Amino acid sequence: MMYEAIKNFNKQFEYEPVVENADKLEKKDKFIVAGMGGSHLSADILKISRPTLDMTIHRDYGLPDAMENRLLILSSYSGNTEEVVNAFEKGLENNLPIAVISIGGKLIELAREHSIPYVQMPDTDIQPRNALGYSLRALLKVIGDEETLKELSNLSQTLYPTEYEEVGKALSKKLKGKIPVIYSSTRNQSIAYNWKIKLNETG
Repeated sequence: MMYEAIKNFNKQFEYEPVVENADKLEKKDKFIVAGMGGSHLSADILKISRPTLDMTIHRDYGLPDAMENRLLILSSYSGNTEEVVNAFEKGLENNLPIAVISIGGKLIELAREHSIPYVQMPDTDIQPRNALGYSLRALLKVIGDEETLKELSNLSQTLYPTEYEEVGKALSKKLKGKIPVIYSSTRNQSIAYNWKIKLNETG
């Protein structure tokens, strides 16, 4: 299953996300992304490529203090992450503009119940950490970045994960029996974090 997820990663960029209840999606240029673990990774990666993007990552219960004129984006792969569901409820209580990204679960149920804009990603039975392509495209759709969404579509034709298989095998042999320490510049922190997740949960 893991091998197939890696081999077919480029196909995630063929995914065309659809915003349900799109007429209720408020256009903003400032964002809060509430998500835990791999569910905020797409936002981290996006901030690397667009340093001027006003996007704050919230990894906790409740909401951050600065919410004025911002779109609250609730991101949970399963849709059942406790902290993110709590952030949804707080956003609803405070009448904030909200959007949801998930494959299902409680968040999608709440979004449908309250007519909140949402993107329901495909449930392909892969681990959340391997769904970066899906979640990145869903996030771009929600924030209205159609240009980058179109650019990323090209990765489905130009990115070939199997080309790196032998390099990956060689690296895994070097890491066997060792505890790797990943470090990076501030700019590349989210890439290092992604690598750390893969090593911790897959290695």
